[in-house]
Amino acid sequence: MNQQRQNLVSIFAGLWAVVTAIVAGGMPAGAAAPQPNIVHILTDDLGWMDVACYYRSVHGKEAVYETPHLDRLAKQGMRFMQAYSPSATCAPSRAAYMAGQYAPHTGVLHVVGSRPPTPFKADFPYIDGYYPARLDLATPTIARVLKEAGYLTGHIKKWHLGGRNDGYPDPVAYGFDFGWTAGGKDYNDPHLWQKGMPDKQAYFNGIWLPLNPRHQGFATADPEDPFRTDPHDDQRPRDGVTELAVRWLDKAKDQGRPFFLNLCPSLVHGPISTRDRRRLEHYCQKMGVPFPTNPEKITEKRWGQVNPYYAAMVDGLDWGVGKVLTFLETTDDPRNPGHKLIDNTYLIVSADNGGAEGNFGTRERVADNSPLREGKSTVYEGGLRIPFLIQGPGIQPGSVRHTPINLIDLFPTFMAMAGAEARAELELDGCNLLPVLKGEASEATFADGHVRDTLYFTLPVGGASSSAIRQGGWKLVLNHAPQHNDRPAVELFQLYDDEGQPSDLGEQTNLADTHPEKRDQLLADLQAWFDKYDAQLPYKNPQTVPADKALPGAQRVPAVRKRVERGNKVEVQFETGKGKSKVVSGILVYTTNGSDLLRDKPQYEEWFRAPVTVGDGMATAIAPPGMTHGIFCLRDENGFLVRSKKTPPYIGPGGDQRWTITKDPQDAYAWRPGLISLIQTGVAAEQDAQQAGLDTTPLATAIRKARAVVKQPVEESPYATAMRDLRQQIRALDVPQARLGVLNLFQTEQW
Repeated sequence: MNQQRQNLVSIFAGLWAVVTAIVAGGMPAGAAAPQPNIVHILTDDLGWMDVACYYRSVHGKEAVYETPHLDRLAKQGMRFMQAYSPSATCAPSRAAYMAGQYAPHTGVLHVVGSRPPTPFKADFPYIDGYYPARLDLATPTIARVLKEAGYLTGHIKKWHLGGRNDGYPDPVAYGFDFGWTAGGKDYNDPHLWQKGMPDKQAYFNGIWLPLNPRHQGFATADPEDPFRTDPHDDQRPRDGVTELAVRWLDKAKDQGRPFFLNLCPSLVHGPISTRDRRRLEHYCQKMGVPFPTNPEKITEKRWGQVNPYYAAMVDGLDWGVGKVLTFLETTDDPRNPGHKLIDNTYLIVSADNGGAEGNFGTRERVADNSPLREGKSTVYEGGLRIPFLIQGPGIQPGSVRHTPINLIDLFPTFMAMAGAEARAELELDGCNLLPVLKGEASEATFADGHVRDTLYFTLPVGGASSSAIRQGGWKLVLNHAPQHNDRPAVELFQLYDDEGQPSDLGEQTNLADTHPEKRDQLLADLQAWFDKYDAQLPYKNPQTVPADKALPGAQRVPAVRKRVERGNKVEVQFETGKGKSKVVSGILVYTTNGSDLLRDKPQYEEWFRAPVTVGDGMATAIAPPGMTHGIFCLRDENGFLVRSKKTPPYIGPGGDQRWTITKDPQDAYAWRPGLISLIQTGVAAEQDAQQAGLDTTPLATAIRKARAVVKQPVEESPYATAMRDLRQQIRALDVPQARLGVLNLFQTEQW
């Protein structure tokens, strides 16, 4: 059934329900409610203990932060005490949630990816592996699958998984009907824009829009202030994100279809500031902190809920959640006459990672995750454990679950809520939680029925590069960079005892040496997980400066001898033989926008990966169509990186944090191999188009010009122009080649 027919079926079903209700004086006895609505509020950096009901249950006393609306959601629904984010930072968690897959499965491992593997500093002994900045556009997403099930879908605010092109791919490209993001230039429903408002970007940041300096510029009652406080609305500053969400919900309810809203406010991510002077004053008084007279550190205290700015941010987030909850509670449901929207809506509040303990600008205390260890950007419990509250049909009010769950579980759970059948081709890594939510099961199970007993996590980048596995009450942390961060290579903790009672939630006692069998078994399971997804773990740096900081085995790393091009085939030759380590694997990291002629914004160069064949002393790859430049990244048997082209470190002597390939295009298989591949793609497209009876004249012209260019010496301008024009003509035709992912990586104003 195509999408149009599905939509019509949903509309007619809704109309029939209304007619039946009118005739019968309400919903027919025993009639099932229509497909439920789903609203997921995915907060940013909200810590496990930032929500008052969590703090109260763990610490046995009242929290400093006041979250009455989140507490109300917990009272009316279910609170999970062992909920986890897929990663300890935002981008990989959001991609994993949207795809229902672990981070190594999606490939998104951290923020600001899509760069060639490069040392952070010249003296760093490790180099982050390659990872993309975006979720692959071909990946099935929650939005696409729910849309197929008849849902109207919308995304509002933080996206952070659509690449480095600052606006594309946006939520609509991944299947949402409606999408507005912080980086987007606009959104695709002008009827939802409130006329008379100022710049969308500023307005929709609302409460979160950071103040600079942060002790001035608070919202006022001035009618000309776009963030003005409202005496009829708790004297709060206006929050464009929440207002847009409520307007979208108000429109969505009348479309005769169930709706799914992915609401992602930027609260409580830094910068740590607030527009709400009244609530800041309240928390300053509550904490005994003088109202700030400068933007510097507001507190010297190192532990506890001690930051009034952060408290006001948590408070503002809670207020926004309350606005959405109240709208659902007070609005009639056209698809379910006699009921309010909340009666047939699952409302979830969660977070993308654990609380951020420190404000990098002022070095002051922010979130307090105790009794958990550390916070955001680490794979200890404080960086992974999140609040998770859910209210909805069949969920017992005031219930608490200790079942370990993960945000990747939401994809199969939302499918089950929608009545969609499980599908193996989606390759989901999570579990359907609906039986747990309805009290029919106490453990999460996979589609094949077996109980899940293991969760995996990885953040294999940066100074704290590490991964973790939790199995039952045990947790193992594998440090990928022990020589850099001076932490143990392996740590083993017993979070819960055999009866399921908390044992070492603070991860203070390393049992790796006293329980070697458990340690080795968990290490083997974690390694098998890496192997399953070909996880991109850090490389060792063979060119550490100074050389005495190099890791053992650096002197055996083979040097590159030669780079060769044969048509669209690229090759790198390296040393072999006595004294040299063996190269065991590799990837080709390439870009298709290595020129300002191929992108809207300078510096937005984005790199992707292609497969490589590794042989004795040689590695080969086929240049993807439109590749402007490529770099072989090979791994030797000791884990060292062998590159066909060196790039400068981001920071330090010789560093260049804004390096692009245009600054140094030599030794990068520039232009010709990628144009040859693109010409071959164009020829195949021309043949398919001719068979379909399409006009191929513009495409034939572009192919002819590209063939003339490829015979010329390599120069950026003619080659970039030929690539741009040929790619445009291929994409203009309704042929399979036009839908190749490599030809649809970017949408620019130029082509």
